[in-house]
Amino acid sequence: MVFNHTFFYNINITINKKGRIYVATLKEISERVGVSISTVSRVLNHDETLLVLDETKMKIFEAAEDLEYKTITQRKNKIKKSNKYKIGLVEMYDVSKQLEDPYYLLLKNTVEKECFNNNIKLVKLYNNGLNYESLEEKDLDGIIAIGKFSDKEINLMNEYSSNIVFLDSSPDDEKYDSVKINFKMGVFSALDYLYNLGHTRIGYIGDGNTLGDNKLREKDVRLKYYNEYMKEKDILNEDYIINCDMTASAGYTAMIEFIKKGNLPTAFFIATDTIATGVLKALYENKISVPNDISLIGFNDIFVSRYTLPALSTVRVHIENMSNACVGLMLERLNNRTYTKKVIIPSQLIIRESTSSVSNGN
Repeated sequence: MVFNHTFFYNINITINKKGRIYVATLKEISERVGVSISTVSRVLNHDETLLVLDETKMKIFEAAEDLEYKTITQRKNKIKKSNKYKIGLVEMYDVSKQLEDPYYLLLKNTVEKECFNNNIKLVKLYNNGLNYESLEEKDLDGIIAIGKFSDKEINLMNEYSSNIVFLDSSPDDEKYDSVKINFKMGVFSALDYLYNLGHTRIGYIGDGNTLGDNKLREKDVRLKYYNEYMKEKDILNEDYIINCDMTASAGYTAMIEFIKKGNLPTAFFIATDTIATGVLKALYENKISVPNDISLIGFNDIFVSRYTLPALSTVRVHIENMSNACVGLMLERLNNRTYTKKVIIPSQLIIRESTSSVSNGN
């Protein structure tokens, strides 16, 4: 038997935050997460051919960060050259919230990858309730803010740098660069597909009120475009709208309660794939066949959507394109672009096994 010694002897000696020498290994990360050493190595090196759940990826990245582990490539890069820029990273959600829905985790990971590829050092900024603080450098060239933020939070960011690029929100087009999803394209393409399959009784599942660009509660943009489309076709039935939090458990509970009422629609458009996983479980337990009895289309195309039973049709959000655009905007700013830019990334309908025409049983 031949062993790949790279995995077993890939150690990382660092000085931790308490000033002590610490040796982190791939093996230690694998034991903490409960996966193989090769899986840890491939995840940390962003191997896109690896089939592993987003939740597992997140656990690996979090363990590596906690242990202050650096890949061989990262360590070689650090030796060869110093970082040209130092950029602060601000996140709306903490780890526990990201575990419930990996969308923002994936955004963060792809931002980190793109910054590494462009020789940008990321410095995490933490909100302690009163202001943002960093365990590292205070002198930043800019900030990448992932998620939605209040005016107060944005003002606190400005104390570090006024050069802020917002990813997944656009609080002020006159002041800041931003990158967002084309939600209208995604919602309309999903509903068009269902409508052309013969579905007219199409429901919606998701949180009716979510955080807007300034972190204020407002009608969710997906529900807004759902209502707009359904009214245009004159097929809107508000009895088919299910309000729930954006988690798998909430989707499961909401669907169980809705099934008890009877009168199911023939299809549902679901605000996130995470919710859809809970909905699928509820339908399966109640012997309601997808797609023979009811068709489902989700939103985001997280990794697990390909491996649900049946595989979930969904609207793909091009997360890597969003992150690339975000870092690109930051680099343009650092190279003296003086005007603001707002980038809208197209979404893409992905058809799998959770949809069928009404004539096929719906």
